[in-house]
Amino acid sequence: MDSTRSGTTRRQTLLSGAAAAAGLFTPHVPALAQSANAVKLALEFRIYGGNAPSFYAIERGIFKDLNLNVTADGSSGSGEAITRVATGAYEFGLADASAVVEFAGRNPDAAPKIIMPIFDVFPAVVLSLKRKPIRSLKDLVGAKLGVGTADAGSKILPALFARNQIDPKSVNRVTVDVKLRDTMLLKGDVDAVIAFDYTAIFNLMDNGIPMEDITLLYYHSFGFNFFGNSLITSPQMIKDKPDVVKRMALGIARSWTGAHKNRDQAIDAVMKRDKLLNPKIERARMDWVIDRLIRTENVRNNGLGAFEMKRVADSIAVLADGLGLDKAPTPQTLLDLNFMPPASERIMG
Repeated sequence: MDSTRSGTTRRQTLLSGAAAAAGLFTPHVPALAQSANAVKLALEFRIYGGNAPSFYAIERGIFKDLNLNVTADGSSGSGEAITRVATGAYEFGLADASAVVEFAGRNPDAAPKIIMPIFDVFPAVVLSLKRKPIRSLKDLVGAKLGVGTADAGSKILPALFARNQIDPKSVNRVTVDVKLRDTMLLKGDVDAVIAFDYTAIFNLMDNGIPMEDITLLYYHSFGFNFFGNSLITSPQMIKDKPDVVKRMALGIARSWTGAHKNRDQAIDAVMKRDKLLNPKIERARMDWVIDRLIRTENVRNNGLGAFEMKRVADSIAVLADGLGLDKAPTPQTLLDLNFMPPASERIMG
C-alpha cells in the first residue's frame, strides 16, 4: 500500500504542480456546431472487465459530452499500447507505468508521456497456490518460479532479489509463455508465477480455483511501490492539441469514478463488445481493480491519480537497475501533470 497518508499539503506533486490547481483547467464546452474530435484509445490488454470503464464512458456519453468521439481497442499488452501511441497510430493509450519507463529509457525521443496515473498499486505479484504458498521472497529459494520474457514484473525481479539479499541463482526460474502460465501452475510444473493479479486470479477462478486457494505476494511488499496503469499520450498531441488532451484526461477520470458508482452498467457495456465474456468473472475482476488497485487510502484521501514524486523517482531507480537502462527518464520527463483534472473530478471515496 502506498505510504502516502497525506492531507492537502502533501498533494503538491499533482495538485499544486498541475494546471488544475493553478486554476488553469477549464473543461472545454464545445459549441453546438463544432464536430467532435475523433480519437483512438489503445487499451492495456484485451477487452474485459479490467478496462470496462472505458466502454462505460462510451455507452453513457461521457466522452460525447466532452465533444470526443472515442474508439477503444484491445491490445496484446502495455507494450503494444505504448507503441501505438508512440507511432501516432493512436492518440491515447492505457499502459503500465513501468512499461512506459522502459520504452522511454530505450526510445527517449519517441516516448509517450504519462498524463494521469489510474492504478495506485503496481499489480505484479508472485502468485502461488495453497498447496505450496509463497509468502515471502525467502520462500522462493529452491522453488520453481514461472517468469515471462517481456513483462516488467519478470524483468525487474533480479534487482529486487538483490535489494532483499536473495541470491538469484537460488531460485529456479522457468521461462513460461503467458498463455500457458496458469496451466503450468495448475499442473504443478511450477510452484509460483509472476503475474498481474487481476489477470491471473480470475483466469484461475474461471478454471475452478477458489480465491482462498490463491496466495499473493505483492511487489510493493518487498521494495517496488510504483503505480500501475496510466493514461498516456504523445508529446505531439500535447503540443498540437492540448485542449483535446485535457478533455480526454477528464473523460478518463469520469469513466472510472462513474464506473465505480455504476458497476453493473460498466459490465453491461463491456459485454456488448464481447458476448463470450463471463459477466460474473468480469464483474469480480473489475471490482478487484477498483477496490484493491485504485481505491487505496491515498486515493480515497486525495483522488484518482494522486502520488508523491519521490515514489516515482525511487521506482525509476529500481527499473533502471533491473532493466539495464543507461538513460532512464526522470520523473519530469516521464510525466506531464498539466492535464490532471480538478480534484473534484477525481473523487473515489
